[in-house]
Amino acid sequence: MNMDKPDSKMSSLLSECYHKLVDSTSSTELPLKGYKVTDVNRTRKIGVACSGLQEFKQKACAKLNVTEDLEEIEVFLLDGSEVDEEYFKTLPAQTTLILRRPGEKLLTEADILYQMLKKVNESYLSSGQKAEEFLTDKLKVKLAVLHKALNDDDSKTVLSNRKDDPAWFDGLETTSQTKEAYLHRRCQDRIRGYLYKTIEQIKASEIYNNDKKARSVLESVIIFFKLQLKKDHYFGFYFDRTYSPKPDMKEGAESGNSLPDDETDGSGICRYEHCPCRLSWSDYEKFIMGLNVDEVDAKKFDRTKEEIQQLKEQKSIYKITIRNVKSMTALCDKKGEFRCSGTWNRNECLYSDCHKINPYRSKEELVLFSTWNLDHKIERSRTLIPQLLEAARKDILDENEVVEIYNNLFTSKNLRLVHIVCHDKSSHK
Repeated sequence: MNMDKPDSKMSSLLSECYHKLVDSTSSTELPLKGYKVTDVNRTRKIGVACSGLQEFKQKACAKLNVTEDLEEIEVFLLDGSEVDEEYFKTLPAQTTLILRRPGEKLLTEADILYQMLKKVNESYLSSGQKAEEFLTDKLKVKLAVLHKALNDDDSKTVLSNRKDDPAWFDGLETTSQTKEAYLHRRCQDRIRGYLYKTIEQIKASEIYNNDKKARSVLESVIIFFKLQLKKDHYFGFYFDRTYSPKPDMKEGAESGNSLPDDETDGSGICRYEHCPCRLSWSDYEKFIMGLNVDEVDAKKFDRTKEEIQQLKEQKSIYKITIRNVKSMTALCDKKGEFRCSGTWNRNECLYSDCHKINPYRSKEELVLFSTWNLDHKIERSRTLIPQLLEAARKDILDENEVVEIYNNLFTSKNLRLVHIVCHDKSSHK
């Protein structure tokens, strides 16, 4: 009996399976990118090359001698923004990230603000008694002193490119080549932060974890939020002065702005490389859902791989709309000056002559601008999310309800840009 033929077939079959396995593995490999990492004390800074957040944590922990469970390790940007798998994929190479162990305190934005301004205004802050008073006064008093100490030189305000005003970009962890691009992304980061906090509060709720029908409804709402935010450019245009309204534009009107000729033309794609609007739908679905289904730890999500695959293929049951470019309006004027909207229960700021700022003018004002808040008039955590959770008990949420919640969470319909003095953190009732 000749056994050569079957052996040959078996060998061929094994070879084919091997090549398929290798090809499959190669096709899912992501390119390595280099990042910088430090600890909360900023004592060391080292380089890490990786293709994802988990790999970054593993390598960073090894180099910084961190032995805690990776699930307990958190990653932040220098400004205090938390980084998850989704956001990590958008970060440019050489971004500096902070690794925080359980129980460690991260420097607040105010701490970073004082350190940076201390370096910029060394002669002012080292002047004996005044420096001591500055560092011991309450925060609001400090900010008042800082506001008066800012450089009133307007000569560089109109400059936009990095090469024209390098001092403005000095020390920033960004590849942006213009002031507008940088501030566009900074606003996106704030809106993205609201999305993350919204999802976190939803998934921590008793309704989400114990009511399967409500959970399915909430999953659909979350998908809608993510897909609609892509189309809305994560509202980065709120801080971008190229979107400032024309002087003769009436308040609330959706017509006319100072967009350059190469801006979005109705296709929904803007000129900034960092904007998720430039991703294809398939790439964006991977972007918002995380890893490929074969790489997902099903136990972590308490779902089978089949359920995860079904979720990844799910389309939003709510209509995704493309925002009219004429309705995309900045919160500043054409020079880049922002004015405080006042406390949540007032129609205007009581300190309008003082509560104004132009982060395009100088590095000092850019740093100080980080203390201004996009404040929810109707509160996100105390009102909007609880309303959403209760409404999710229905079999399906009405589209108008979902759009209303979306607008109140992420748009200027309910968001007010306010000076820290006018940011009332007590209950908005």
